[in-house]
Amino acid sequence: MLKLPLSCYDESGRILPPRWLYAVFILLCIDWLAFIFSLASRTQTSGLLTFFYPQKESLGLGLAASLPVLLALVLVSQRDRLWKKGYIGWRRLIIPLAQLGVLLLLNVQLYYAMHHHWGFEVITGVKIVFYGVALYAISKSRHLRWMIEDWEAPNP
Repeated sequence: MLKLPLSCYDESGRILPPRWLYAVFILLCIDWLAFIFSLASRTQTSGLLTFFYPQKESLGLGLAASLPVLLALVLVSQRDRLWKKGYIGWRRLIIPLAQLGVLLLLNVQLYYAMHHHWGFEVITGVKIVFYGVALYAISKSRHLRWMIEDWEAPNP
């Protein structure tokens, strides 16, 4: 008996990552996206970075805090290559890396709220709520846990 609907499996019978996981990972790595897109426009790089990150340390903190999430995204997206090379222990790192990244991002937002004397800012509030929901979803997802268990051996 299958644990999940048939649409949650690939053609070889492996459990696919939940559909929401990539979207959450991309939103958690929004600092990396802003940084890469600002570098793509060579003439306006400093202007774009100043617009999105008025405080210079905010970009560095955001990039450093979201690095574990970016690594988890790379691991999930490159699973076939890792299996072909014989690596299998990496699968256990996906959930802890994602949780660590979300906690670091949450701490960065709390630092900014404290730095602004706990004054309300909409974007900070939205990010704190999103990070809380993402942490809960990543921690409690049965689909994600079953996927990690299913990925134990490279060949089903």
